[in-house]
Amino acid sequence: MENNRALSCMIKTDDGEICIDPAEPVLHIIGKKYAILVLSVLGNDNTRKNFNDMKKAIPGISSAMLSARLHDMMAAGLIERYDGDIVTYDLTDRGRELRKRLLPIFEYFADR
Repeated sequence: MENNRALSCMIKTDDGEICIDPAEPVLHIIGKKYAILVLSVLGNDNTRKNFNDMKKAIPGISSAMLSARLHDMMAAGLIERYDGDIVTYDLTDRGRELRKRLLPIFEYFADR
């Protein structure tokens, strides 16, 4: 079974192979419902967002679901929480880099 795991975690490219194992935890999180939308909203306008602004910007998301996604994404180092008079959230450098690298995928599907 270990041999099958080694085969399944590799993506072959023209230049060799890439192991997907380091990306699995983040892919698991961004694959969850609404996570991409949270990443999108937080990356727009380069401003921190509070909970209620994000809830209004993401159609259909419940408070519990938004809270869960924020928690998951903070644990993965994608977003940061800022405590003050009003609690706000923003992308970390890692979150901004991930968002930037996902844009070509979104552009690909937008062109379809």
